[in-house]
Amino acid sequence: MHPSAQHPVDRPPQQAAGPSAPRSRKLVAPLLATALIAVLAPVSASAAAPTPAPEAAGSAQGPCLKGDGWTATATRIDPKDSHHAFVGNGYLGQRVPPNGTGYAAPGGTTGWPLKTPEYDGSFVSGLYAKGPKDLKGRQAIAAIPTWTTLDVATGGAHPDTFSSATAPGRISHYRQTLSLRCGFVRTSLTWTAADGRVTDLVYDVLADRTDAHTGAVRLRMTPHWSGSATVTDGLDGRGARRMTPSADGATTAGKEAGGEATGGQETGGKEPRGEATGGKETGGKEAGGKEAGGAGTGRTMDVGFRTDGTKTEGAVASTLRTGPGVRANPPRPAAQDKLSNRQQVSFPVRSGRSYELTKYVGVDTALTSRTPRAAADAASRRAADRGWDSLFARHSAAWQRLWRSDIEVKGRRDLQSWVRSAQYGLLANTRAGNRNSIGPTGLTSDNYAGEIFWDAETWMYPGLLAAHPALARSIVDYRYKTRAGAAANARKLGYDGLFYSWTSGSKGDLWNECHSWDPPHCKTQNHLMGDISLATWQYYLATKDTAWLRSRGWPVLKGIAEFWASRATRNADGSYSVKNVAGPDEYSNGVDDAVFTNAGAATALRHAGRVAAILGEKAPASWKTIADKLRIPYDSKKKIFEQYAGYKGTTIKQADTVLLMYPLEWPMSQTQAARTLDFYAGHTDPDGPAMTDSVHAIDAAGIGEAGCSTYTYLERSIKPFVRGPFDQFSEARGEKAGAEDPHAGKPAQDFLTGKGGFLQTFTHGLTGLRLREDRVRLDPMLPPQLSDGVTLRGLHWQGRTYDIEIGAHQTTVRLTAGAPMRIESPEGEKIVSRGVPAVLKTRRPDLAATSNAARCTTATATSEEPGLYAGAAVDGNATTAWVPDAATGTLTVDLGRTVDVGQITPHWNKTRPTSYNVQVSRDGKHWTGTGYAGRSPARYVRVTVHGDPGPAADGKPKPHPGISELTVERVKDDPAAERGK
Repeated sequence: MHPSAQHPVDRPPQQAAGPSAPRSRKLVAPLLATALIAVLAPVSASAAAPTPAPEAAGSAQGPCLKGDGWTATATRIDPKDSHHAFVGNGYLGQRVPPNGTGYAAPGGTTGWPLKTPEYDGSFVSGLYAKGPKDLKGRQAIAAIPTWTTLDVATGGAHPDTFSSATAPGRISHYRQTLSLRCGFVRTSLTWTAADGRVTDLVYDVLADRTDAHTGAVRLRMTPHWSGSATVTDGLDGRGARRMTPSADGATTAGKEAGGEATGGQETGGKEPRGEATGGKETGGKEAGGKEAGGAGTGRTMDVGFRTDGTKTEGAVASTLRTGPGVRANPPRPAAQDKLSNRQQVSFPVRSGRSYELTKYVGVDTALTSRTPRAAADAASRRAADRGWDSLFARHSAAWQRLWRSDIEVKGRRDLQSWVRSAQYGLLANTRAGNRNSIGPTGLTSDNYAGEIFWDAETWMYPGLLAAHPALARSIVDYRYKTRAGAAANARKLGYDGLFYSWTSGSKGDLWNECHSWDPPHCKTQNHLMGDISLATWQYYLATKDTAWLRSRGWPVLKGIAEFWASRATRNADGSYSVKNVAGPDEYSNGVDDAVFTNAGAATALRHAGRVAAILGEKAPASWKTIADKLRIPYDSKKKIFEQYAGYKGTTIKQADTVLLMYPLEWPMSQTQAARTLDFYAGHTDPDGPAMTDSVHAIDAAGIGEAGCSTYTYLERSIKPFVRGPFDQFSEARGEKAGAEDPHAGKPAQDFLTGKGGFLQTFTHGLTGLRLREDRVRLDPMLPPQLSDGVTLRGLHWQGRTYDIEIGAHQTTVRLTAGAPMRIESPEGEKIVSRGVPAVLKTRRPDLAATSNAARCTTATATSEEPGLYAGAAVDGNATTAWVPDAATGTLTVDLGRTVDVGQITPHWNKTRPTSYNVQVSRDGKHWTGTGYAGRSPARYVRVTVHGDPGPAADGKPKPHPGISELTVERVKDDPAAERGK
C-alpha cells in the first residue's frame, strides 16, 4: 500500500488516553453495536406474512428510518424511471436498482459526451480509462462489475429465480427506502414465483463509510413454502465498462475465509469464530451476542480487471456469510465469465421461518495499493469478520457524525427533503483524504464521462467548505495533484504557469482527457483558472491552514497567476485584454474580454499577490498591474456589466455575468447589481442547466430589493429539477440540457452541480456568509415563505464550529466549539463566544413599504410551466413571471385579509394574452368583476388569461401568455382596512 495514496478511515473521535481507555473501548464497541441493532429492525414485506428474524427486542426502527426529511421512499416500481437510489462513501459508489439487488439497465441513453445506454453502475473515485472510439479515446470513468447481486432461487420441479430482472408483476408489498441519515438502501417486497410460491425479501445495501474499500449487501428472506432454496452471490460483469479481465480473471478456488489459498487468487479458510463441518451450525457469537448460526463461513471470490488504455489493475471481491437458520455447506463456485463471478449456497427452508445471508465486498485498484487483488480480498474478509451488526453500527455512526452539520427548514417538508437529498448527494460522493474531486454526477453515473469540471469548485465546493472543510479539501487537492498535467498543457499552448483542462480525469492532460473541441471549449474556457484560484484561496480563508497554503495552495495560486500574466495582452491605451475565450455561457465562444473571465483573472492575480505576502514570497509587480488594468466591459447607459466586449443581448445558456456578485464579490453599487441580475436573468435559456437560478437567488438575497424574488429564484433552483421518489436532481427542466446547444443530450442525473448550487442558496444566500481572513461576514435575510425559520448547524471556520438560526426578525449565531470569532455585519462588528451568542437583524425585503396589496402574498394557479410559478407574479420583480402550462390559465392571489383595492393591473411577459378577465372576491367562493379602478373590497383577486391555442409555424405550441407582475392598488386612507380580518 502506498502510504500517501491510502484512503483514511472515517473513524470515531479518539478517546482520551489513560488507564481506563482500553476498558472503555471494550465496553463501547458492543454497546454501540447493540444500540444500533434496533436501527435496522426488520420491515415486513407483506402485511400478512411473517417478518424476517428480528434483530432486537421491540419493533422500533431507530433513527435511520425515522424523522421528517431523513428518508426517501418508493412504494411502486416505475420501469420508466431511471432515477434509482444510490449509495456511496466518497470512494466507492453504486446505484441500487428497484428490485434491490444486481445489475439493471433502465433504458434510454446518457448525456454528453458518451451518449451510451443508461445502466446502474458501480464506480471508484479516480478510476479512469480510455474512452470509446467516437470520442477519439479520450478518458472516461470506468465502471467496475456490479457487486450487489444476491439472487434467490426456489428449488423443486419448477424452480424460479428472483433477480434484478424479475418483472414488477411478480412483486407486491413493495417498499424501497433510502436512509439519508445512515447512508443505506433498504428494499422490502413479496415475490411470487412462477409456480405461485411466495417469499418475503428484504435487501439492505451500503458502501461502508468507515472503510472506503468495502460494501455490503444483507438479504433476509421468509419463504411461505418448504423445500430447498439457493442464493447466488454474483459479481456481474454486465455492469463493467471500459475494462478487460486481468491476467487471472475471476477466481474462486481455495478454502474458506481465514485459511490458505490453494489456487488462483482465492483467499479462503475458516471463519475465526468457529469451524464449519458439513454445513452444520457451529459458529460462535456475532456483535451484540447473537449466534452466528448456520454454516457461518464463506469463500472469498473475486474478479480482477485492467482498465482500457490507462491499464490500472484492480479487483472486486465478495465473501458470502450465512446467518441464523441457514444450514448449508460453504458456498460453492458457480459460473464464471470474464468479468463475472458467482458462488452459491443451497439450504433447506421451512414455511414461515426467516433466513439471513450477507455478502461483504472489497474493492481496490493499483491507484491505492501495490497488490490490489490481495487488498480487495482482504477488505472483503475484514468486513466479513466484523459481521453485519458491527459493520453497520460503525457505518451508521460515521454517517450520523457527518450530519452534525445540517440545514433545518422549519415548516417546509418539501424543502427539507430536498435540502437533505442535496446534502446526501455531496456527502456520499466525497471523502476526507481523497484527492480526486467530484464530477457533475459524482459516482452515481458516467454522465459527463465522470470527469472533473468547473462545477466542482464553483457549485459543489462552497457549501461543502462551509460545513465540511475536510471533505471540501479533496476538490482543491485534486488540482494540486494534477498540476504537472496543467503545466504541460500551458507549455504546449505557449503560456506560462498552469493551464487546467476544461474537463479532466486522471492527470489533467488536455489532449487525452478534454472532450469539448468543437466548439473549442477545451482551449477557450479559461475562466476555469480563475475558479480554481478562488477555491484555493477560499480553503485558506476557511481553515487558516498556512502549512497547506505553502505546500499545496501556493504552487497552484502562483502557477495560475503566471498563466494569466502570460495570457493577457496589453492594449495601446495601457489596458489589458484576454482574447478568444468562452465564459460560462457556452452559447458564446471565441469572444474577447469576457467579463467573468477577466474579473476572475484579476481576482486570481490579487489573491496570489496576497498569499505571496503571507508566505514571505516575492510576487512580480506585473501581477498587480495586469489585475488593475484588465478590461471589465460595462454598459454605462443600461448600468449593467456586459458579458463580453460587443455583447448584443443574445440568449445565454447559464449563469455567467451574474457570478460577478457572487462568488467573486466584484465591487459594484446596488443599482448596478440589481440591473445586471435582472437583465441576465431575463436573457437566460429556461432549458439551461439547473444551477443558474441558485446564483440568481444568492444575488437577489444580497441585493435586497423590495419584494421576495429571492424565494422565486430559490424555488426555481430546485422545483423544476427534482426527479423520482429519491429526490434526485436532473440537469435540466426538459429533455435536453440547453435548447440551443447542438451537443447537449439527455440531462445528467444525479446532477450534483445543481444540488451544490441549491445548497448555497442556504449556506451563502440566506445567511449572507462570506469568508474573510480574520472574520466571517454575515448579512442574514429571510423571504416570507420561510418565515418559520432556517437553521444551519455545524458550520466550520478556522477551527470553530458555529450555528446560525435565522428567524423571522432576528438571527442568532452560536459558537459551539473553538475560540471566539469576529462577525462583520451591516450592524457593525460583533464577537461571538461560547455561551455568548451574537444577535443580528434579519433583513425582510418583503416588509418594505408598498402600495401594491398583492406583493409577496400567497398566489396559486391552475397550472404552471416548470420554473414559472404563481408566486413569481407577486414577488415584486418584473423579471420573473408566472406562465400557465396551457394557452389558458388562472392566477389567484390571497391578499391575506379584505382590503379596499383600486386599480388591478396585470403586467405581461413577452407574450400578451388574446384576452383576460379580472375578478375579486371576499370569501374565495363568490366572484364579481371589477372596473379596474375605484374602490372594491376584496381579499382574493383572480386573473384568467387566454392565449392562442394554435401551433406556431414550426408545429410547436405557441408561447403562453403570463404575468410578470400583478399590481393591486391598495386604496389609501382605507376606513375599511380591517374588514374581513
